[in-house]
Amino acid sequence: MLYGNKWQSNLTGILTLQIKIMKTNTEINGIHSSIVHLAIMAICLMLFATNVKAQDVFPKSSFGLKAGVNLNSWTNEFPFYVYEGYELYPDDWETTYGFHVGAVVNIRLSQLVALEPGIMYTMKGTGLYAEDGNTRAEATIESNYLDIPFLLRLYVTDGFNLFMGPQMGYHLNSAYSFSVDDLTIVENEDITNDINELDFAAVLGLGYQFESGFNINLSGELGFNTVDGYEYLDTYNRTIRFSLGYLF
Repeated sequence: MLYGNKWQSNLTGILTLQIKIMKTNTEINGIHSSIVHLAIMAICLMLFATNVKAQDVFPKSSFGLKAGVNLNSWTNEFPFYVYEGYELYPDDWETTYGFHVGAVVNIRLSQLVALEPGIMYTMKGTGLYAEDGNTRAEATIESNYLDIPFLLRLYVTDGFNLFMGPQMGYHLNSAYSFSVDDLTIVENEDITNDINELDFAAVLGLGYQFESGFNINLSGELGFNTVDGYEYLDTYNRTIRFSLGYLF
């Protein structure tokens, strides 16, 4: 075969490692089991890519790190809040800011195409506000997620590329703050159980890969399932993400 027995042996060993790890998690049920298995698959792909690169065979692969900033909001139906006599029926959304950091593996299938799975810790959320005369009420929701994207990159030139693909996000925790004018009514109240545990999204973006190994990326993420843990509202995550990265 083209790649030789050594390539097959490494791949078989890694797949065997994945199966053994997955067997140890058979007691994890439902959603948590799916998240664990996806994370294990992503890690195994990274291990496979490292072996492929070390053998210097095609496809060529690179392990990478990335970090950057997020512009976050929700969209569609507004939630409303009532707290100790104060009410907030929002007039509009406000953008909140967060950051992300994580690891990827770029599996270059050809000069034009690459697969890029990854694991990313990211901050999402939204702001809301309402105004009534001289009174302004504001709420902020800050959420933390573990995102697992599986992207396809198309290289238009040696450096410039377009990418797209699905992403599964696992909700870690959320906090809620509420103020009226300069008076803080609620600060960082835990609302983790009110937010949907999973966040499925589509990712679309563009990037540039420098010969030095550094890269820049700009992407948009469109959530498909409601963030409302009780599923009363059709409300979705929206994120614009700017990243700086390095492929080793």
